[in-house]
Amino acid sequence: MKRLAAVVLGAAVVGLVVVVNFTGVFDVTGVRAVGVDQPTQELMIAAADIAQGTPLARVNTSQVAESVQREVPAVSSVTVQRRWPHSIVIAATPRTVAANVTVDGAVRWADQTGFIFGAVNQPRKAVPSIIVRPRFGTDTSARQSAIADALTVARALPAPVKAKLARIEFRSQDNIVITTTSGPTIRWGSAADSDRKAVVLTALLGRKATVYDVRTPDLPTTKK
Repeated sequence: MKRLAAVVLGAAVVGLVVVVNFTGVFDVTGVRAVGVDQPTQELMIAAADIAQGTPLARVNTSQVAESVQREVPAVSSVTVQRRWPHSIVIAATPRTVAANVTVDGAVRWADQTGFIFGAVNQPRKAVPSIIVRPRFGTDTSARQSAIADALTVARALPAPVKAKLARIEFRSQDNIVITTTSGPTIRWGSAADSDRKAVVLTALLGRKATVYDVRTPDLPTTKK
């Protein structure tokens, strides 16, 4: 009896596998993207490249997520789910624009990590402007690190400086310079000790100067 039950169960499992994978009963008839705007949804669906009629069970959701993440840089995270009996849903989180970054003469957007994405020469309002002077070429990791350093500085700036911020220039890892709309320049040095430098700069702002130098926060200087 037990043997018969096992045979029946095995046959049922095989039958189910056949139905799910080969009969068309559970084929993909729709792919939907959510969490982002319409143009990005369309890019995500194109990047997923899931053909109508593909058996739902045979869609490699991890592979699809990786493809969308790679092909659509405007999204920071992607999850792919099967929705039985016929749908795939791709959910994404859009990247947030943290700065307008000028690299190699073109303005692009960057998120909080320094990752560059989005439209060219269409700067957003109400975010810092960062200029990256070194040419990193294909070394995107070094470029992203440079932008992240500049963003660390931007977040640490005292409110009076943020209100009059013109741009942050990343000239080198140890030479970040801030220009204000009211005229004074701030020599920040590296992104290290940014919170400490912000405290020192706040104290220095009481002195009228054309240059505030907090590269060494324990020995700050000003220049009239």
